[in-house]
Amino acid sequence: MSLSRFIGKAQTAIDGKGRSSFPREFRRQLGPTEGNEFVVACGPNHTLRLYLTSEFDKFMAEIDALKDRQQAEIFRNQLEATTVEMDGQNRILIPKNLLEYAGLTTEVVYAADRGWSLDLWNPERYNAKYGKKTEEDVTAFSEMFYKLGLPEGLDDKR
Repeated sequence: MSLSRFIGKAQTAIDGKGRSSFPREFRRQLGPTEGNEFVVACGPNHTLRLYLTSEFDKFMAEIDALKDRQQAEIFRNQLEATTVEMDGQNRILIPKNLLEYAGLTTEVVYAADRGWSLDLWNPERYNAKYGKKTEEDVTAFSEMFYKLGLPEGLDDKR
């Protein structure tokens, strides 16, 4: 598969030691050069962000380019970034401080973000933010879907 980003979402369990299976859906999207080492860090809204190391390097370059050096240093430290490696059973060990920050206990939703990074969500928070819970949610999703990527003239054929 030749993609330029992760796509999809998956939910997996977290065991008592903080290990989570790296979802097969995403493992299949990795090329042979990506390896099995990642960086996991605090993300926005009590999520975690899991980066391929090359993607994390790009993110760090964005931080290094900030003009406010003090703000950049504070932000870099608040990320609490750490490297994680897939073990022989395709699990990653998420550090306790990051599990607590994201409110992760027994399950985690892996959701594609920009490029080669994934957001790790508490399932309840993910569904509260992105779930299609009501008919209004489904209608809003459908309207957005039809606004994007359709050739001219198809809108009147719905």
